[in-house]
Amino acid sequence: MRGLVAVGWSGIEKRVWEGGCFWVKHRWLYPANWHELAWACKEQAGWCCEHCGIAHGTDVVSERTGVVYTVYLAAAHLDHDPWNPQPRLAALCPSCHARYDYSWRERERWVELEQLRHRLWIQAHMLDSYE
Repeated sequence: MRGLVAVGWSGIEKRVWEGGCFWVKHRWLYPANWHELAWACKEQAGWCCEHCGIAHGTDVVSERTGVVYTVYLAAAHLDHDPWNPQPRLAALCPSCHARYDYSWRERERWVELEQLRHRLWIQAHMLDSYE
């Protein structure tokens, strides 16, 4: 395993790699071999985003702010289950990762709304049957 580990003042683990670094938020949720899993995911993707194809380490200009930043790939949990020792992962750039997480949250909100509608429908019809 290449790299150094440092824990910042916030308690978030930071692993510094040759050519970049990344932070692991809520590290206690992840399996002990998370760094190896993430590295293998990025290796398998050829160090390019699996959605848009941009290469790790590429300098790009933000469309929103105009600021130049370096793209660092992340191993994204496709099922949002960081505790899973054998997760389904995809190597994603920050933009694609944010887009994927947003669509996941939208699906969760839709399911919650449908469950609420179902509960309300059942309550309304149960009250009708008792009257």
